[in-house]
Amino acid sequence: MSPRKTILRELAQTRAQNGSESFTRPSTITGFDENPAEYQKAVNKLLGDRLIEGRTDEEGRITISVNDHRLTEVKKELRPAWARPGIWLTAAVLLVAVFGLVAV
Repeated sequence: MSPRKTILRELAQTRAQNGSESFTRPSTITGFDENPAEYQKAVNKLLGDRLIEGRTDEEGRITISVNDHRLTEVKKELRPAWARPGIWLTAAVLLVAVFGLVAV
């Protein structure tokens, strides 16, 4: 799973368990220790896209949480590939094309 999806998934799970005011340090997210540069890049991109919001904690370190105002976009990113309309449309077009070639 990509760092972007991993971050969003973990933040959504934390939000579901602790409520909307639950902030997490990025370094506690699974996989961050293995590839911190890529995860930091993903955090910065998510902050730029405003899908997550950041604050500083008592120690002056950044903490992040899902942006409540963009929750629908976060849910769209987290849905599985088979639940995306574009996948079904592509499959339908390919199916019609294959049956069209077989019928000819």
